[in-house]
Amino acid sequence: MYIKPFGTHCIVQVTPIHYDLTFEPIFSNFTFEGKETIDVKITKPTSTITLNSAELKIKKCTVESAGKSYVGQTILDEKNEALTIKIPGKINKTATIRIEFSGILNDRLVGFYRSQYKDKSGKTKYLATTQFEAADARRAFPCWDEPAAKATFSISIIAESNHTAISNTNQILRKKLGKKTLYKFAKTPIMSTYLVYLGVGEFEFLSTKSGKVTMRIVTTKGNSKKGKFALDLCKKLVQSYEDYFGIKYPLPKLDLIAVPDFASGAMENWGAITFRETILLFDEKTSSTQTKQYIAEVVSHELAHQWFGNLVTMEWWNDLWLNESFATFMATKFVDKFYPEWKLWDQFLEDTMNTAMGLDALHSSHPIDVKVNSPSEIREIFDAISYDKGGCVLKMLESFVTEKNFRAGLRTYLKKFSYKNAQGNDLWDEIGRAAKMPVRSMVNSWLKQTGFPLVDVQKQGSHLILSQKRFILEKKGTAKGLWEIPVVINDNGAITSKILRKKQQAIPVKSEQILVNPGRNGFYRVKYSQDIMYELKEMILQKSISHIDRWAIQNDLFALCVSSDGKTSDYLDFASSYENEDDYLTQSNVSGNLYALYHRTIDESYNSEIQQIAQRYLRNMFDSLGWDAQPGEPHTNALLRSFVIAALGKMDDEEILCEANNRFKQYLQKPDSLNPDIQDTVFSLAAWSGAVSYDKLLQLYKKAPSQEQKIRFLGALSSFKDPKLLLKTLDLSQSNDVRSQNMHIPIMRISANRYGKKILWPWLKKNWKKLRVKVGVGSPLLNRVVSSISAVADESMQGEIKQFFKKNHTPGTEMTLSQTLERIRIHSQFLKQLRAEFA
Repeated sequence: MYIKPFGTHCIVQVTPIHYDLTFEPIFSNFTFEGKETIDVKITKPTSTITLNSAELKIKKCTVESAGKSYVGQTILDEKNEALTIKIPGKINKTATIRIEFSGILNDRLVGFYRSQYKDKSGKTKYLATTQFEAADARRAFPCWDEPAAKATFSISIIAESNHTAISNTNQILRKKLGKKTLYKFAKTPIMSTYLVYLGVGEFEFLSTKSGKVTMRIVTTKGNSKKGKFALDLCKKLVQSYEDYFGIKYPLPKLDLIAVPDFASGAMENWGAITFRETILLFDEKTSSTQTKQYIAEVVSHELAHQWFGNLVTMEWWNDLWLNESFATFMATKFVDKFYPEWKLWDQFLEDTMNTAMGLDALHSSHPIDVKVNSPSEIREIFDAISYDKGGCVLKMLESFVTEKNFRAGLRTYLKKFSYKNAQGNDLWDEIGRAAKMPVRSMVNSWLKQTGFPLVDVQKQGSHLILSQKRFILEKKGTAKGLWEIPVVINDNGAITSKILRKKQQAIPVKSEQILVNPGRNGFYRVKYSQDIMYELKEMILQKSISHIDRWAIQNDLFALCVSSDGKTSDYLDFASSYENEDDYLTQSNVSGNLYALYHRTIDESYNSEIQQIAQRYLRNMFDSLGWDAQPGEPHTNALLRSFVIAALGKMDDEEILCEANNRFKQYLQKPDSLNPDIQDTVFSLAAWSGAVSYDKLLQLYKKAPSQEQKIRFLGALSSFKDPKLLLKTLDLSQSNDVRSQNMHIPIMRISANRYGKKILWPWLKKNWKKLRVKVGVGSPLLNRVVSSISAVADESMQGEIKQFFKKNHTPGTEMTLSQTLERIRIHSQFLKQLRAEFA
């Protein structure tokens, strides 16, 4: 996530070789003491050394070189987070820097921070943990805090006697020091500072071995057994990754650590991966199908990083996407290998590709490979472009060069750059050599420019005329772009592959039954002419084309409505072709689109017309799914069921609400009577219909035994129709009863509740300063809060929103704010178009 000491590149003259670090966390006053010895090499004589430091107090500094020892004068530039050491003499070639310092065990979920939880008896406990990506290692120790400044680390931790310490590598010494215990850990491989890990607390372990590697689930006491699913999967995934990459996992141990307070989902610290508890711990009795799947995907994602990111690291943060998109792509590939019945590649299209296209269709999006300079800029690119669009481009690339060549190029790349830094082009060159294809040119057309193409398909005689332009949702200004598009055409079963490099190109075809981008490997939308759409509608009715292609056709058609390139009435007519659809992917998207239309037009005179269409489609799905899971039913039914019941309930379907209330009453008597897959939905509908009091739900929230259960009740507390009760929930989100990592959940749920539309923005304005303090500037949670405003604002509020954030500048949210304002305009544009159509 972060950063160079700005203006100058601080590692040109002085380069770290090895850090020897000792930390002593002090929980009585939430501080820590630290000592470090850094061995450095120097390229030319200097009397100043500049490295990174933030929120640390420097107590003592000496520099030794060529047999001389100097007392260093330290100057801290707080704004630029830079520490300059001045010495009375010049040093050259090699030197040793010794620094003693202290810092704060903060509660902002960055750097070296504290996490609070209650044990089984209700007693408040604390643990210390770290989150250093991208540039917060500097909050724990002075260092060269950028990915190219790789070094080795020897770490020691002095802990209280009731605590255990964890770091990246295996423990080599445990020694009593009075009332405390010293833990020493083996020297790490050469690595970047953002991957260093420190953990201290009353931990419990669940262990296994894979060859010589010890694998452990690390939790607070009483929770380790819930890590069994993740641990078993970890063992299988590591073995699969070793085989795929042709490189053994390089450390002697691998910890998966459940942290009670954690801003992101997980973090790939080498050998000590951290997770939110809800993304690592699985309880067979109370966890949902969705939770199990999410745990598998995130564990797979972080394990992929142990090679791609940790072993070979990007040179600078402009290639962050390469780390994250690769892990996104590989996570899907490998979990799908073990759980093919989950249909993860279908879900990849529905979730990952749609999310990426939704952001990249904005003028205010950014290229995948984007220049970044400051910490706040780096934080902003941990988004759907770096993760999701990048993952889609890699999927497209693998399809283009074949899986065999993709893997061969990747293996060569990892071997060649092991324990080093690399750039994106290094990978494209290796894959291109393996495939004997011009990969760099093609891929860079997708990396270096914002957006993605819309391919217009027209039939003229015996030719298809393909035209490309940038797909953009807001019709404003110009939207340029030219891509090298790997176009695949299914001509009634005959496959043709071409690279579309021009604005327009003619391709000969033989039949009337044409599909462009079959299987949806290409990251682009398709707009067919009316005559081709007529043929496709028949093919959909007959299900003579794949479920992916049935999904893709209407998915693109709906996007064209939102962008004013198509009519919503045409989409609604076309959607009638899917009434007998029985595939998860298509059902999920059609039902989601219809419900979104209903929700977006709730205050419009024609809403009842859309409601009837949406309700009929959802009812048809519900009649097939029912309330209860059936033996042997598809895994994806659980995902569909909760959505369909929730959507019908929010449409005030009396039968659904009545049954939801009955099931809620049964749950109160016997909690295991309600399937975890529909608990969130039932709790929320009980609140929506007023079948449960606010105080009762709040009591259930406070007594919930797990974070997963708490989040369900938090969602229900955000589902009342009474705005006064919703305001109580918003206030609750800023209290000590809600972990800062979950602070955004009520805000986002209320932004999606039509009865919260008028209260959310005034509340945010009033509470913004308090909210910023709760999570700290730079938290990724702030961007989620800013993005939620687009659901409750209209075009008339743009000026007020801009002015507010101008007065309350929040670094790291600038890009998200631009995107939020653009989405507000797009929603207004869409409503104007709908009024013209349906008036």
